[in-house]
Amino acid sequence: MEKKNITIYDIAKEAQVSPATVSRILTGTASVREEKRKRVMEVIRKYDFHPNAYARALTENRNRTIAVIVAHSDNSYYSSVFAACESEAHKRGYVTLLMDTTSRPEKEISVLNRIRELRPEAVILCGGRIDLEEQDPAFTVLLRKTLGYTRIVVGARSPMPEIPGIFVDHRASVEIGVRYLAGLGHREIGFVYAGGEYYGTVERLDCFRRVMGELGLPVDEKMLIGVSDYTVQAGLEGVETLLKLKRKPTALLGMNDLVSAGILQGLLAAGLHVPEDISLLGFDDTFVTGITTPKLTSVGYDYQAFGTALVQTALDPQNEWPQERRIPVFITERESCAPPKKA
Repeated sequence: MEKKNITIYDIAKEAQVSPATVSRILTGTASVREEKRKRVMEVIRKYDFHPNAYARALTENRNRTIAVIVAHSDNSYYSSVFAACESEAHKRGYVTLLMDTTSRPEKEISVLNRIRELRPEAVILCGGRIDLEEQDPAFTVLLRKTLGYTRIVVGARSPMPEIPGIFVDHRASVEIGVRYLAGLGHREIGFVYAGGEYYGTVERLDCFRRVMGELGLPVDEKMLIGVSDYTVQAGLEGVETLLKLKRKPTALLGMNDLVSAGILQGLLAAGLHVPEDISLLGFDDTFVTGITTPKLTSVGYDYQAFGTALVQTALDPQNEWPQERRIPVFITERESCAPPKKA
């Protein structure tokens, strides 16, 4: 018998037992006489047999697969979350499927319908309509249908009691950023933001205004600059608006590291230097912070802890996890922030 393509039927034939006996020995689902077990194990060792994962999944009624659905896989935040989820899932012997909705509602519907066919053991959903400030009723119905055949955990606020939510503490991230810049001596601080329809952005803007007020700093609404999305190009658009202001901020918060990289590029093109002319602070603390010049100071999160929490909650539903958990934040100082220039 050739070593490759060995099946439990081949093992059973050579060991002179039934295929069901081989299956019971491999899965440990029932006791087998020691004499038979020894014969089967000798043949298994002889051919270095490893049961086919798909066949084992059918036997166990588990496919050891997790689907991670993200809004934009090319966004450094979502790619970092996915990498952390994949790492934790791999430790547990699971395969991770990456599914990208590109934040399009019709694709979200298509992907969740596809989940019905794939039947992963759990779904981790990050970004898209789950992040809306006001939940879409049609999307909520779709989530309930999906719950009928798999578990769901969201990297966002919990949309319903049956779905746990684990998410970044947006309020704390802005608070630590504003207080850091104020501590450097900045009084005129601006914010280039995106996604005004999403609760994370609403929380950040509300917190920005609150903390500025607590510090006795003025909030100039013209320095709160909305841009189209979360990309480098959006950061460039934000600079175009910024340059039209008669009075410019001495420090800026960028919505994320990609937007901040675009701001950095736009300021440089306009002859302004960071941090000499304007300080710049990003969010997410992704790989982008290390490839900009100067390197970007950013508020970040422990992505591995984030991914571990998402996977644990998805795969261990018997534990009494909190309905919602916020991931702590921290600031990493690099080169893009400094005290303001003296007049």
